[in-house]
Amino acid sequence: MVMTDQPDGVSRQRLSMQDRPQLEPEGPFDVVVRVAAAGVCRSDLHILMGELPVSVPHVLGHENSGWVHAVGSMVSAVQVGDPVLCYPFVSDGLSAPERRGVDSAAPGRRTPGIDCDGGYAEFLLVTERSLIRMPADADLAAMATLSDAGLAAYRACRKAATALEPGSLAVVLGVGGLGHLAVQILRSTTAARILAVDTRAEARDLAMSCGAHHACSPGELPAAAGSEAAAVIDFVGSDESASSALSCLGFGGSYFAVGVGGSLSTPIMPLVTNETRIEGVYVGTYPELVELTQLALRGDIRPMVVPYALGDADQALQDLAAGAFVGRAVLIP
Repeated sequence: MVMTDQPDGVSRQRLSMQDRPQLEPEGPFDVVVRVAAAGVCRSDLHILMGELPVSVPHVLGHENSGWVHAVGSMVSAVQVGDPVLCYPFVSDGLSAPERRGVDSAAPGRRTPGIDCDGGYAEFLLVTERSLIRMPADADLAAMATLSDAGLAAYRACRKAATALEPGSLAVVLGVGGLGHLAVQILRSTTAARILAVDTRAEARDLAMSCGAHHACSPGELPAAAGSEAAAVIDFVGSDESASSALSCLGFGGSYFAVGVGGSLSTPIMPLVTNETRIEGVYVGTYPELVELTQLALRGDIRPMVVPYALGDADQALQDLAAGAFVGRAVLIP
């Protein structure tokens, strides 16, 4: 993992609001964050390919951490200089979904990097409600990867845990930026046997180092899992991965789709006779992100971070598309 250092008082003074008036908070609860790290996600590739339309010009980056640089007049939860992790949704907390804790379903919510400017920059505008204050010695580059990749994996693992008894089989399809975290989350929160599946030998090695009990290629999955998996978490999201997931589920097994890109087609009869559960997983809640950060801070989860300079964002995205690294790439301004 890469460590990032908090800027000293002189550095912050040189980046004063007087020097950069465009960084002034727009409202009383707004916070300007000096970005420490921004995760590089496949959603960014979907945007660049036109699959997720955005207005232009647009700044990518929905997985962010940093230090509080300036605050609005009513901000009380954080102060200038605090290290923070950014929850990916920005909203006011007043809607019915938000009051139930499901900010991802809030009407009118903003998602920096998706429908407003994000963290592929030196500074980011959010609100205090979307921030989690971190310890002074927190590895902010590693923490940034938790705010989306880790959070989606954590939500999927929490759902899977309801189907996992001690000794039952959990299958993780795809050991990339999300999958390697899911292996660790399952290992630290359940007593299940964990089978990790990836086409790349280096990714399978990473899965084993993260606590998987076994790792195999997709072609080896039928022999390795049989038809006894209690839960399959699919971070690939292709036609092939979905088909493989359903084929290895045992009676009452659960398939959790996280990755997107393919489609799912299955006869209804096996779903009924096997009592198969199929569920999509989006992004977790703010309390789930707090829980996840605590696991990371105590060392139960260790994100594999691949650092790139902010100016090398194009290369990081190309490398992600090519599968040139394992773990999660982050941009460091």
